[in-house]
Amino acid sequence: MKHYDVFILGTGTAGKLIANRCTSADLKVGIIDNRNYGGTCSQRGCDPKKLMLASSEALEAARTMKGDGISGDVAINWRDVYNYARRYTQNIPDNTKEYLKELGVDCYHGDGHFEDSETFTFGNTSITANKFVIATGMTPLQLQIPGAEHLLTSDDFFQLKDLPEKMIFIGGGYIGMEFSHMMARAGVKVTVIEMGNQILSPFEEFTTGFLEKESRELGIDILLNAQAAAVEKEDGRYIVKYSHEGTLHQITTDLVFNTAGRIPALKKLKLENAGVVTDRSGVVVNEYLQSSTNECFYACGDVSNMNIPLTPLSGLEATVAAKNIIGENKHPFFPVKIPSVAFTIPQVAGIGMTEKQAAKSDKKFTVHAQDTSEWFNTRRIHAGSYAYKIIVEDGTDMILGAHIVSREASETINIFSVAMNHNIKFQFLQQTIFTYPSWANDIRSF
Repeated sequence: MKHYDVFILGTGTAGKLIANRCTSADLKVGIIDNRNYGGTCSQRGCDPKKLMLASSEALEAARTMKGDGISGDVAINWRDVYNYARRYTQNIPDNTKEYLKELGVDCYHGDGHFEDSETFTFGNTSITANKFVIATGMTPLQLQIPGAEHLLTSDDFFQLKDLPEKMIFIGGGYIGMEFSHMMARAGVKVTVIEMGNQILSPFEEFTTGFLEKESRELGIDILLNAQAAAVEKEDGRYIVKYSHEGTLHQITTDLVFNTAGRIPALKKLKLENAGVVTDRSGVVVNEYLQSSTNECFYACGDVSNMNIPLTPLSGLEATVAAKNIIGENKHPFFPVKIPSVAFTIPQVAGIGMTEKQAAKSDKKFTVHAQDTSEWFNTRRIHAGSYAYKIIVEDGTDMILGAHIVSREASETINIFSVAMNHNIKFQFLQQTIFTYPSWANDIRSF
């Protein structure tokens, strides 16, 4: 039985960073993963998704400029898209493991669980450690419906070499909408079944409304307030049954994806044996990212209950956790305002409060909102919808929330992230000189 100063579960952004910091402090470190080394973002999430999206962006740019400088037909070759992303991801597991070994980290692979607060067992091996770090990320939320075994997940999407005629996504969140936009532009007939009354429910309804309109015009069939009821396989295809407005309907399709959301990957770990309390959001931690019930355990990344599942925040939490593991809890984690983006076309981005959330608070505020689809930056490239909603606190002129839908919303929202995290008043942002004509410069007119 080997003993470590620190044993880390998960080799994604958070796990790698903590391993680096702890070995630099001369701590004996072990790490384990039950999947390929390197984590979700780099192999089955953000990075390959953006690589695949590049083809859709190029296609959209060419199509919208047809007749105004572009001629001829363009189309997506999905096998080439798959190979393009694959070239990026294929060496990540080996490179990650080699990197960790060079740090002096002992690397393990397998599924395991805690026997008690000091012992972790996987296969025929047990290890003990002074401190454990839980950085196992998230896993798809399983739908409890008949035929759920037929549902594919985002992992399967990244393995698609060829595309079918029809596809259904159960869930209109980040994953469902991003994938549906890629598929629709690749020629697949897409249906999205969303149980709520809004796609991308965490975002401002004003901006998602524009995306919904654009999605329908693209040919995506969006069914709101619809509940998936069952999936049946018949003659190599799938029949998806769903309820809508009190009536049961069905659609026949070639592939069905569960994009209803993700939950912290904790179930198999049996953390209760170690006295570590969890809730629906993940491991319950204190300000030092330390388990509230077992001081020998830390959690960071998507499995921390104070986390938004975004890679940059995962790295920030890992930095704080590592400092506390090495320095005995002298560095509290201060939550920051995090921008988020759905990489559809157009993109939907937001940070801070939505108008509904602001209305439920005790703050007085003013809303600046406008459909700016006819502004220069959109007209220049025939980019379709462009709109914003900025929520500003009365009296202080501080930005409570910023929400944008546009071709470049992911970049514009970063300006608001700087302002909101460094207490820059809205009027000062509008007085700033930006490059012209650029998307950021439009903020002066918001």
